[in-house]
Amino acid sequence: MSLALTGLGAVSSVGWGVVSTCAAIRAGIMCPRPVHSLYLTDQDLLEPVPLVGHPVSGLTDGFGAMGRWLQLAQACVRDLRRESRLPPDSDPRFWDRTGWLFVLPHLDAARYLEVDDFGVALMTATWLERLKRLLGLSWRQESVHFIHAGHAGTAAAVHLAARLLEARDFERFVIVAVDSYLDETSLEWLQARRRLKSPDRPVGLMPGEAGACLLVESLQGARQRGAPVLAHLASSETRCEERSFLSGQHPSGEALSRVVEQMHVEGASPGDLVCDLNGEEWRARAWGTLWARLQGRQEGRWRLRLPCTSVGDVGAASGALGVCMVARSFARKYATGVHALVLSSAEHGDVGAIHIQEPGGRT
Repeated sequence: MSLALTGLGAVSSVGWGVVSTCAAIRAGIMCPRPVHSLYLTDQDLLEPVPLVGHPVSGLTDGFGAMGRWLQLAQACVRDLRRESRLPPDSDPRFWDRTGWLFVLPHLDAARYLEVDDFGVALMTATWLERLKRLLGLSWRQESVHFIHAGHAGTAAAVHLAARLLEARDFERFVIVAVDSYLDETSLEWLQARRRLKSPDRPVGLMPGEAGACLLVESLQGARQRGAPVLAHLASSETRCEERSFLSGQHPSGEALSRVVEQMHVEGASPGDLVCDLNGEEWRARAWGTLWARLQGRQEGRWRLRLPCTSVGDVGAASGALGVCMVARSFARKYATGVHALVLSSAEHGDVGAIHIQEPGGRT
């Protein structure tokens, strides 16, 4: 089932809104800052230097992991409501028929101490209750779903939204994707696995954080509501690599190639390809496998777009941010073509792909 994308919201280190964020990424703007909660050794200077990352300064300062998710989620949802001019909280006809899909990182006990202390169910329930109070919205328990698939979470959420909309239990879904690699325990987790870019380790990631949300509904529902369609989410697929980075093995890129093949985009004219390459060698190797296959089977070349260059690695928020970038490129008429792909690969082995088409340019 093809979904109509009718609303966007985002917050990042380069913009406190989807318009400013996507404009800054297009312009190549970046705002890296020293992160004083972790120091690395500069072998040339023989002295400690602070890690460099991409925090959303002024919004997440001083918060732990769950607090950062909370700040990012409320900021991007408020941006969605403002940009899309959604009805007020008091309109039950709209909000009672709206479901929520929350895309969060893998709740790995090695990364989050709260998993062992409280358990996943209590963590997410407490976080959701606080978010509900901050947003001033109410939702039924059955209208909320959590997805813990890291970078591939948005692809999984789009797939689930299509299935639930076909069941007609809800008229639309808000997909909220948030993540931060900048809380203290996440930084220690990354450092212990030698994944951080540092003066003596150029192959590594720069940690970032972001929130992005998407409003999706059926094309018929969007027309009945009179909502402008920003893009068509034509299809979404997910798989899991047999060998994941965190298992100590090197992903082959085979699963990612399979999800692209499943979406049957080979007959489509190439356009923009947004991916989450972040400077890590294991991810570059997997992407190289996919890239060679994709270019070998198709005339023309996809234009590669790398949001990590501007905002760092934003984890589970990367897929939704990629969809926002594509939709804004359609709106501002700087997209390469009428088709785009958002591809994601997570350290736990989850991979996902979303095929996006320009409204009015469907082939």
